[in-house]
Amino acid sequence: MEGKVRGARRMAAQTTRRVVAGAALGAAGALTLGGGLAGLRPARAQQDAPQQQGPGPNPWREPEVILSVDGVLEATLDARPLPSAGPGNLAYSGSMPGPTLRVRPGDTMRVRLENNLGTDMTNLHVHGLHVSPEGNSDNIFVMLENGQAFDYEYVIPENHPSGLYWYHPHHHGDATEQVGGGLVGAIVVEGGLDDLPEIAEMFERMFVVQALQPSTNGADCTVNGVVNPVVAMRPGQSQHWRIANVSANAYLDLEFEGHKLFVIGLDGNPVPEPIAYEHIQMGPGERIQAVVQANETGTFRLKSRAWGTLGQAQPEFTVATVEVAGSPMVPLPIPDRIIPLQDYAGVEIAKQRVMTFQEGVGSIPFAINDLAFDPAVVNTTVKLGTVEEWILRNTSPDWHPFHIHVEDFQVMSVNGVPFPYVNRQDTVSIPPHGSVVIRIEFSDFPGKYVYHCHILSHEDFGMMSIIEALP
Repeated sequence: MEGKVRGARRMAAQTTRRVVAGAALGAAGALTLGGGLAGLRPARAQQDAPQQQGPGPNPWREPEVILSVDGVLEATLDARPLPSAGPGNLAYSGSMPGPTLRVRPGDTMRVRLENNLGTDMTNLHVHGLHVSPEGNSDNIFVMLENGQAFDYEYVIPENHPSGLYWYHPHHHGDATEQVGGGLVGAIVVEGGLDDLPEIAEMFERMFVVQALQPSTNGADCTVNGVVNPVVAMRPGQSQHWRIANVSANAYLDLEFEGHKLFVIGLDGNPVPEPIAYEHIQMGPGERIQAVVQANETGTFRLKSRAWGTLGQAQPEFTVATVEVAGSPMVPLPIPDRIIPLQDYAGVEIAKQRVMTFQEGVGSIPFAINDLAFDPAVVNTTVKLGTVEEWILRNTSPDWHPFHIHVEDFQVMSVNGVPFPYVNRQDTVSIPPHGSVVIRIEFSDFPGKYVYHCHILSHEDFGMMSIIEALP
C-alpha cells in the first residue's frame, strides 16, 4: 500500500458499491482493495510515486487491504490449505498473508472465521490490540472444529494507540504449524503517528515477514508471500515502512545495507523520538514502524544478520532487495519528537511478581514458574486499575520473547541496565540466563487471557499461563 491512506479513505466514502481500480465495497460498506491502496492514491502522491513494483523476477506486492467504512469493518477469513502459499501450505481466503485490516480508534471490527483446514481446530487472536478478552472478542479460549464458523467482534477503544498489529491462530498445540503454515495477517489502527505532518507525506509499505527456523535462509523467508521482493525507491526518497515479524519461531536482526532505520514506533506504540538503528533485533510477534531514506542509486539488501547460538543459530539471509533509481527527490524531514507516553517509573506499584521461563523442568520441556500450560488453571490474578511490576527471568540458554494479551507494558530494564526511553510494548525478548523488568497497567477489560513465550514451539509445549483481570 503506497501513498496516502487518508486520501483513499475520503475517496472510499464517495464510492458506489463497486470501485473500478481493483476495489469493491463488501458487506456493510467495508472497502476491499486488491494490491493495497495504490489505485486510489491522491493526485499529488501519484505524481511523486516510485514505480509500484520493483524490477526482477520477484516484484513487490502489497497484501489486499480491507478498510472500515462509517466506523465498521467486516471481513471473512477462510482458513484452508493452499499448497502454493509459500513456505507453508495454509492461507486465509486464498492468500498468504491474509488481508490487511485497517481501522481507526472507535471503530468496530467484525471478522467471520471459517475453519476449512480439514482436521485441526483453530481460532483467532488479534495480537497487540487492547480489546476485551471475553465473549466473541479476543477470546482465545474459543475453539472451532473443522467445518465450523465463528463471528468475532472487536470494539476498538476511542483512545487506542495507532500502529501496526496482526492476527493469527492461537490453538494451543497447533500454533506453530498454523502460524508457520501461513495463517497470518496485519492490522493497522490509523491516526496518531500517521497524522504527524512529516509522516503523512511519506509513502508507506507493509512488510509482513515470515521466516522459518532453524532452517532459515533466503529461500525460507517471504515478505507478503514473496521471496526476496524488490522494493523500488528514488534517491533521497523517504518511505514509512511497517514491518511485522510474523514468524512462528524465527528472529530477525534487520539491517538495511548502507542506510539507517529510523524507528518511530514499536509494537503499535510511538517512541518519544526517532531512534536511528544500524540494525534492530525483532523477536517473533514484534513489529516496528521505521522511516527509511534512500541514498545514492544502487542495489541494497534489507537483510537479517547472522543471529543466535546453539539451537537458535540462524545464518544471514536476504529479506528484500531495494533498487534505488530514477530522478532524485528532496528527503522529507523526520520529526524530532513523536508522541509522549506516561512514564511508569514514578507510579505506585500494587504488586511485584517474578515470572521464570524455564526449560527441562522434570518432564516439562518448557515451563513458567515450574508449570506447563493448563487450560483449567488460572496462574495469575490481577486487579483492574492497578500497575504491577513483573521481573521476567530466563534460566535457559535460549531467548524467550515474552508476550501478554490485551495489555501493553513499559520495559524498565534489561539485565539490570535501565531502558533508555519510555516505551510501550506487548512483546519483549528475555536474554539467555538474563532478566527483563516490566511494568503493566491493567485497565478497562476484565476477563481471562494469557501470557507466554512467542516462540510458538515453546508455547505449544507448555510455556504459557492464564491471567485473570478482576474489576
